[in-house]
Amino acid sequence: MPLNQMEKQNQKKQNNPEYFMRTKFFVFLMIVAQTLTASENQDLESYISIALKSNLALQQQEFSYQQARKALKEARGLFLPSVSIDARYSRAAGGRTIDIPVDEFLNPVYQTLNAILQQNVFPENIQPESIRFLREKEHETKIRAVQPVFDGKIYYNYQIKNELQKLEERAREAYKRELIAEVKTAYFNYLKTLEILELLDRTRELLEENLRVNQKLVDIEKATVDIVYRAQADISLLEKERADADKNHVMAQAYFNFLLNRQQDQPITFNAIETEPASLNQNLSDAEMIALENREELDQLAFGIKAADKGIKLNQSDFLPNIFVVFDYGFQGEFYRFSKADDFWMASALLQWNLFNGFQDQARVQQSNLQKKKLETRLRELQDQIRLEVREGYYGLLVALKNYQSSKDRLTSQKKSFEIMDKKFQQGMALQVEYLDSRNNFIRSEIDLIVARYDYYISSAVLERITAGYPLTSE
Repeated sequence: MPLNQMEKQNQKKQNNPEYFMRTKFFVFLMIVAQTLTASENQDLESYISIALKSNLALQQQEFSYQQARKALKEARGLFLPSVSIDARYSRAAGGRTIDIPVDEFLNPVYQTLNAILQQNVFPENIQPESIRFLREKEHETKIRAVQPVFDGKIYYNYQIKNELQKLEERAREAYKRELIAEVKTAYFNYLKTLEILELLDRTRELLEENLRVNQKLVDIEKATVDIVYRAQADISLLEKERADADKNHVMAQAYFNFLLNRQQDQPITFNAIETEPASLNQNLSDAEMIALENREELDQLAFGIKAADKGIKLNQSDFLPNIFVVFDYGFQGEFYRFSKADDFWMASALLQWNLFNGFQDQARVQQSNLQKKKLETRLRELQDQIRLEVREGYYGLLVALKNYQSSKDRLTSQKKSFEIMDKKFQQGMALQVEYLDSRNNFIRSEIDLIVARYDYYISSAVLERITAGYPLTSE
């Protein structure tokens, strides 16, 4: 779809009351979600602020944006006159000469005059003169001002740099959203590993108590020694899981601090997240519409297409003449003197018109046209890609919500089942194998609920990034 048609369609959408209400409703939901998250996770919001100021990759994006701004300033400067000082001092010998036969003109005249006057008043042996083109000594010092009057390349170059600056600005904003999603994901992963470690530590206390009780039963010959071995094996298995969980915890902490450009072992403060995962209140079509309106990547391509269009016009300007005004003021002579007798000035109007250069200009115009078509095709592809991302993120969040609800129900069932099995085991009505299996299922259900809960928060952060829902502060 051409850029102008896309803009017209967007304008129609924005003038549609239904579109306006759906947009407002969606934004309201995002603001409410942000408010709830911020109220319970002030630490997370402060960490996001730190990341936006300190992240090294974002700083590189900022440098690229500043480079684009300086390039625009450079292009603007081409409209102004350029002033320079040129100085030259030279020594020369040889070269071409001009022979002036003054003897042929003056000697006969002087002879005639002397004959009339009957006196030798005028010399009659004048020699021919030879003047060299190159002076033996010469200097020229001048100030030159050049002002472009008409140059299409200067104008369209400025337009291109202006679009590229906007492109880099959107690239920076897009990476900010990516960084915010990464920070949130790393934060939730850190809290996930922390809760799993706490659960495993509580479980270890139970296993150690179980080992102590089993050892007592063996000592008083109420049970065989195999129950002790089983308890020790459970503790060994738990230690393995504890080591894996500890590694995940350390890496989650390191990666989170890496995003914030801090020491990787620096402690992370946090507040418990009390908000429970809730059902989605927006539909897929609204999410797609908002994403297509707000994603910075689409703006990047739009500005790239505009820059390509200006590139076409820049190359077409090669068929037009360029006009400049040049003014020189300085001093010339055989000796370095800056006096009224040695100064000069000269003003010139220059026209430069390239009439033929082997069809190079036409080839460049065709290349620019192909580049624009390539970007327009990429824009349509990116729109479809964003729709696919929104769909994947939307249903991913639905799946995460269902997994959480299922894990919550499964934990409730496993808890009740374990309570019943515990009473039966205490009364000698259940085998130890049945008791251990019930206990392991209960612990596994607790871990699954922790994972499902934070997976939901991570999926929410992913969908928030895809739909560009996080409000970025303007600079």
